[in-house]
Amino acid sequence: MEKSTQPIRERVLSASRLKTLETCSWSYWCNYHLKLPQKQNEGALRGTVCHLVFEMLVKKKHKKHFNKILKVSSIKGSPAVHRMVMKHLTQMENSFDLPMTNQENTELVDDMIGLNVENDAYLNYLSEIDVDRTHNGYFSVDNKGGKVDKPEHEFLLESKDPAYKIRGFIDKPVLYKKGKKIKIVDYKSSKYKFRGEELHSNVQAMVYTLAAQKEWEGYEPTVEFQFLRHPRSPLQQLQFNKDQLRGLEYYLAHSFHIVNNFTEETAITNYAADKKKDAWLCKIGKWRCPYIDPYDYFVIVDEEKQEIKKSFKKKELQNVLEKGQKIEKRSYEGCPRHKTTADDILDMFA
Repeated sequence: MEKSTQPIRERVLSASRLKTLETCSWSYWCNYHLKLPQKQNEGALRGTVCHLVFEMLVKKKHKKHFNKILKVSSIKGSPAVHRMVMKHLTQMENSFDLPMTNQENTELVDDMIGLNVENDAYLNYLSEIDVDRTHNGYFSVDNKGGKVDKPEHEFLLESKDPAYKIRGFIDKPVLYKKGKKIKIVDYKSSKYKFRGEELHSNVQAMVYTLAAQKEWEGYEPTVEFQFLRHPRSPLQQLQFNKDQLRGLEYYLAHSFHIVNNFTEETAITNYAADKKKDAWLCKIGKWRCPYIDPYDYFVIVDEEKQEIKKSFKKKELQNVLEKGQKIEKRSYEGCPRHKTTADDILDMFA
């Protein structure tokens, strides 16, 4: 089994850490303890670029770029934004050996950012719900009167009873002083919207609600997920009551204890493959979990044998190597749950 050489320190929760912990203990081990380099997928990288653009456009000094994009429903309306997007897609292509600058990926990024605002069906949808298409409501479906407050807001929630710490970022909080309401907008670039338990008991939305109550005291929160690949019906809104949020806090305390006592033994107790609702995370269609197969990688270590940086590409590490450090080649043996043994091979021919 792979060994973790990371120094022991308190681990703070996040929505992504919670989701990984819940779905697959081995993925959690590989990602947060071993910190293995992982093969990226195109969808996740597209989402990263979109979030980068949104983070930039929400700033008032970039209002002109927002207006240029809105005018033609394309990032090509702003040469500066288009160059920025292509630069990041090119860097991703070089780092992960994925065709991020091909026509399919560049068009998908453009569509997700533009939200297809010239689509007739989408315009009809917008006209029905009273839309503010000003800069304060950038790429958003907002009722009039909302004002963006603290975009890309980082929060840290700490509690002693029950004991937990969790941090995160809110993409766009929209305050409505009339009625004392706040809408937490979060952008999603995924192909599918939430449904069932994933929607109604969404931990990320509940954490956002808890954070909003503490950060904007006296305001009633609503969480709004905006799915960038669903221009005809992009929104999913959620609200939670006091009992649900109190239950969330005990869940956070339980998870906080687990992550701060996580061991190699814990890593093999909750495989996604053993749960019907999560088994698809191992492999489905072209998708394969980045930790399912064995692979080699490189790591920079210092004189105290502490790991500094890991990568699939040795050259990438050579460019940042400092005095007293060296590069070592390592091998990851793959997920134990999916490892083929000699007995398994014999069974195939039985």
